[in-house]
Amino acid sequence: MVAIALGGSIAVGGGGTAAFEGITAPKPKPRTTQSAKSPLEVEFRAVARWRSRGYQVEVKERSQFGDCDGTAYGNVKRFFAAHPCRTLHRFFADLRKPRNGSVVVAVSTVDMPSVDSAKEYKKLVDKHGTGNVLELPKEFRKYRGVEFTGHRYDSWREDNLVTNIQVEPVAGSKLGFFTITEILSLASS
Repeated sequence: MVAIALGGSIAVGGGGTAAFEGITAPKPKPRTTQSAKSPLEVEFRAVARWRSRGYQVEVKERSQFGDCDGTAYGNVKRFFAAHPCRTLHRFFADLRKPRNGSVVVAVSTVDMPSVDSAKEYKKLVDKHGTGNVLELPKEFRKYRGVEFTGHRYDSWREDNLVTNIQVEPVAGSKLGFFTITEILSLASS
């Protein structure tokens, strides 16, 4: 049994039930098909996998909205204006491993109303320079100097959910190719 504490208190029982305090989510709009996982589950799975590989993970912030176009920019913002999402879950974490320094991981999971709209969104967001959902770290002084370039990026789709992740070093840290690849692949496994 694994219990993960992120911001609020979380209790995981042996029967697979979980209680989340301090996290309020808007009531999602009805789906045309069911997603395999919830946006919050995407976060919990990624954090658990990073920790299982020896990373110290500190989730700094999370937010959940029902409105995606208000937190997006570029062509992605225009896409959401024409194709509203059901909900958006974002979080960012500081990952550290002895002798590897520190990295910031910004993750967003968008829950679209249909598989087709999820496929369209993923195709758009995967093109470099088309925009994205704003990253949360810019709101925290320690991370204001972190530039999310889109070069250390991965995304995946699970039914209606589209998740994208960006990894960047914190000032003074060096990222090796193996570390970047490991962090990205663990998130999407």
